[in-house]
Amino acid sequence: MSEDDPRELRDDLAGGDDDGDSRVSAWQQRQRVLRWVALVALLGMLLPTGLGTYSTARTTAEKSCRMAVDFYASERTPSRVAFELRAPDAVGFTCYAQLSNGDVLVAVLGLIPGPPRLVTRTLS
Repeated sequence: MSEDDPRELRDDLAGGDDDGDSRVSAWQQRQRVLRWVALVALLGMLLPTGLGTYSTARTTAEKSCRMAVDFYASERTPSRVAFELRAPDAVGFTCYAQLSNGDVLVAVLGLIPGPPRLVTRTLS
């Protein structure tokens, strides 16, 4: 290598060992730092977006659940929204009415909740 080459590309920096395996070159160290900076920047952009999306979906689910419980039960019946991933038939937000004998499933709102489908139940 000639003296015109950048310091990062020279094999031996001042005071270095002859075997290049024992330490990381400055170029590789700079590359690692840039990777970490890029990762932190990416998380800094995606994390607020994800939290905002979840917050909006949670608020929409709570309002939809309140509408469904008011329609099927009385306005005084408390409601509860849960985000569930375990149940295969109810992935996403689910709406429960809280009764004295336990929670009753009222509506499955899905991953992206919207207005509930309120169907009048008739006795037949």
